Parts: sequence; C-alpha cells; structure tokens
Amino acid sequence: MHRDMESPHAPDVQGSLPLTGDQADALAAGIARAFPAWRIWQAGGIWYAAGPCPRPGCRCARTLHAPGPGGLYRQLDDAEQRTHARREALL
Repeated sequence: MHRDMESPHAPDVQGSLPLTGDQADALAAGIARAFPAWRIWQAGGIWYAAGPCPRPGCRCARTLHAPGPGGLYRQLDDAEQRTHARREALL
C-alpha cells in the first residue's frame, strides 16, 4: 500500500513556488484521489486532511496537518500504512 513520492501524483516536497488558489485546489484534488477516505484542503499556507480514525469500529474522525503538501502526503501515507497494519493484525 506504500505510495511512492516519485509518482506523478505525489506533490512536490520541495515546495519551490507559492501556489495560486487554482493550483492549490488541483493539488488538493490530486492528493484526495490518492487517499479517497480523506478530505484535503489548505488554508493560510497549512495543508489539512480529515479522515477516519485508525481504531477498528470507531466512527470518529481525525485531522492531520502540515506546512506543505509534501509533508501532508507523507503523513497520509503513514496513516494509511498503520491503519492497514492494524487491520491485518486483527485478522
């Protein structure tokens, strides 16, 4: 389930230039396609993701945040890997 940061869908982790609103929206949509269980947005230069709790059977949500899209992408990838590992351990 590991997503390669070199994939064409992964955000630029260097964050070379500020993004326009349309560019940020397009990047958020791309990250959301890679992590469909999560809602992605950015505000005030901070990137956010709201998604499912990692505890099986729990219906609460959790929010991740990072100063850039690359950091958020890495956190989402880690969260998805941990959730998958927890589910596998229960089987």
